[in-house]
Amino acid sequence: MAQRTPQQNNVVERKNRSLEEQTRTTLNENSLPKYFFADAVNSGCYILNKVLIRPILKKTPYDIFKGRRLVLSHLKVFGCNCFILNNVKESLGKFDAKANEGVFLGYAIQSHAYRVYNKILMTIEESMHVVLMKLT
Repeated sequence: MAQRTPQQNNVVERKNRSLEEQTRTTLNENSLPKYFFADAVNSGCYILNKVLIRPILKKTPYDIFKGRRLVLSHLKVFGCNCFILNNVKESLGKFDAKANEGVFLGYAIQSHAYRVYNKILMTIEESMHVVLMKLT
């Protein structure tokens, strides 16, 4: 096999294609702008690493690497609406809302927090104080 020729690496090409299709689908389904593509790819890769390698083995990459089952209860739907607790980011008045509306963008790399887009402040932030809305 010739080096540096991605056409000959079928496994990687299929993974890249899967990530590309998953990203396109999630962005279009949730009517999100294209500049969230990096977060969609990161979230898609995070999920693909947690799904079954082969159904016959009934193991995920995490099971093989760590030797124990992974808890998947923290997984959420990419792009769903959420509310982010306003932790003294800005001074609140007596009747101001305690939470800002946002969009769920994935999982933080260095902590157990969620990555969210705050629609009020128009910033991407990481927070554990997030209430995710269920899709109907």
